[in-house]
Order: sequence, then C-alpha cells, then structure tokens
Amino acid sequence: MRELLLPKFNNNDEGCVLVGWTVDDGAAVSADAVVAEVETAKALEELVADADGVLHRLVEAGAHCAFGRPVGLLFDSRQERDDYLASPAAAAVTTAPGGQGQGEDHDGGPDPVLSDAARTLAQDHGIRTEQLRALGKRVVKASDVQRLIDQGLTDQGLMDQGLTDQGAAAVAAGASAASEDAAVVRLSARQRAVAAVVSEAHRTIPAAFAAIAVDLTAFRAARGGAPYGLVELLVKAIAARHADFPLFFATPGADHTLTLAPAANVGVTVDVGTGLFIPVLKDAARRPIGDLTDDLMDFRVSALRQNFREDAFADEAITLSLHNEPDIILAAPIVHPGRTCVVTLCAERSEVALAEDGTPFTRPVTTVAVTYDHRYLNGRDAVRFLTAVKQDLETADAIARLAG
Repeated sequence: MRELLLPKFNNNDEGCVLVGWTVDDGAAVSADAVVAEVETAKALEELVADADGVLHRLVEAGAHCAFGRPVGLLFDSRQERDDYLASPAAAAVTTAPGGQGQGEDHDGGPDPVLSDAARTLAQDHGIRTEQLRALGKRVVKASDVQRLIDQGLTDQGLMDQGLTDQGAAAVAAGASAASEDAAVVRLSARQRAVAAVVSEAHRTIPAAFAAIAVDLTAFRAARGGAPYGLVELLVKAIAARHADFPLFFATPGADHTLTLAPAANVGVTVDVGTGLFIPVLKDAARRPIGDLTDDLMDFRVSALRQNFREDAFADEAITLSLHNEPDIILAAPIVHPGRTCVVTLCAERSEVALAEDGTPFTRPVTTVAVTYDHRYLNGRDAVRFLTAVKQDLETADAIARLAG
C-alpha cells in the first residue's frame, strides 16, 4: 500500500479543492493515469497516480485538501484493499469532510462548495449564493462562475436586465441545463486551466502592445554553421537588457510595488502538441548560448514525455512567447499574472526593401513584439526595450558578443 499524495501545484497556495474524482473508488488505475481534478486559486490541475494500483479514496469531492497530504491509497490488489477495509486501521481513518465553505441546507437546496478561485471571482462580480445554488452543482469551479459572468448574471447585469433574485436563479439554472439535443464538448482539464488564466489576465491586466521589425541579414551571415538559432540569440538579447530595463523582469506586488528579479531568468513557451509549457532558462545573461540550446532541446523532450522536473518552471522573470511558425507575422499573447510583460518572436520572412540608390532587394526579417502591463510599463519604455533588442540582433559585433 502507498499513499496518493497531493503535490504542491504552486508556491502561492497552501492547498486546493478536490473538484472531483475521475475514477471509481476501488477501481484499478495505472501509473500516470488521471484520477482526480483539483482547483487551486489560479488553475484547474490533474492529479495523477504515481504507480499502478487499486484506488481507495480518503477524501470526498469538494474537500479542501492541504498540499503534501494523502487524498487516497493505492493497493497492489483488490484483495489487499479488502483486507485493509476489514482491519481496525481503516476504521481509524476518517474521510475528510466536504471542505470549508460548504453551507447548510436551505429551502433551495444546500450551498455548494466553492474553490478559492471561484469564491474570489463570485465576490468580485457580485454573484449571489442563490445563483450558485441554482447551478445544481455540489462543487462550483471558477469556470462555472465565469460562465455566469459571461451571461451577464452579475449584480449590475441583472439590474440592467431588470431581473429579480428568483429570475436570476431561474436564468442560472437554465444556463446550467443545456438542451439535451445539443452536442456538448467538454474542455480538457489543461484547456480549462488555460481558460482560467486567460480570463484572470484579461480581467485584471490593462495590456498594451508594441512591435518592431528586425533585419536578420547580420544574424544569417554571423551564424554560419553555429549550433544555435534565432530563439537562443533572442533569449540572450532579452537577458542582456536586464540591468537597463529591470521593470520588464519584475514581479508586481501589493500597493503598486514591484519586486525586481536578481537574475535574467527567461521563460520560453514550449508546445509540441501535448499542451503549453513555460519552462525557465535560468540566468540566461551569464550562461553560454550553447547551454541554452541544450536546455531548450531538453525542454522539448520533456514536453513530449510530460515529465518536467518541478523546478523547471520556477523563478521566471520574463516570458518569451514563440509564434515562429511559417507565415505568422504578428501575435499579441496575454501577460500572465505575476509578470509585467511578455516578448513575442514571430516567423522569419522575406521582405522587399530599397537600397540607397533605389534598387530593390530582398532581405530576411522577423517581428519582435512586447505585450506589457500598462500599470507598470509605458509605451516609451516598450519602444526603447524593443529598439535595444533590435540593435543587438542586427549588429555583427553584438551578435558575436551574445553568442561568444
């Protein structure tokens, strides 16, 4: 027998809500199988079994669970589980309750359990208990609350529609019960986690955007057969601007404060078809470009196998979002909560230009852009940052310095 422990999904929370089990109690599961869904303050996560076995649940759906604590047991066989259940040890184990926030019964039914993220979202937007209860769900997630918000079921939205409390509850119940004849597609847990982050970013971050064209002629000439590419060189160029533009590498805090990053740790998006990951190239300004190339290759392999180390995502200071698939000329990704900006690299392309004598010629170019939180960074800062990066990528001496 081994314990199924709840891993620490992030450094901001002490625990999370176990939204629901995806396999039956007493079912046989295989290693790496998803057995439950949990919701932290920021995202919906999947809990996977770390070994083959027969599952025995220790907590119920809706329970608030602490990171590092067992939520289930894995037995080698059903007989071993049966023997355990018949033993005094099983009688001494108390199943965890439905969790904090579970209310008492009312005429309209029991209050649902809300995850921390759902509770915060409901409070911020004036979603009432009656509306949440009318959803008919025991556990309400942030995505459920966001659906009510999108349908105008906030206090202000209801006032605009002239709905009473009873009318609001009826609308919420109707929103929960889609037509049985309609085809319904359920988003994957990973995509629901993306949805939660995107919704939070658009709700809380006033983003602005700037882009600049970069001539790649010098890069093409200088690279030759060197074992690095434009992504690695851009990482070095971004990291080299850490001292000059510290707020681009900062973490927003309370009361309009920013915590400056001690090192240029650059998170790079990796998507090989198994989901979006943002592992971090640590201390990119100081490390040789060859080391960054090796790390990026390791990241892609880990993304394919989905076996990243826990520390691969730690201490990110700035994000580089890769949109360099062929023909992509511009992209404006979201600024992730906890960051002040995200830099974007688009595809390489050919562009017709004019020489000084008016003769047309073609040159290789790309677009480098920055989406930034306008509360902390201004347009002038964004232009200066992009211009500095552009100069490093277009100048042979700067390329040699960054790649050396």
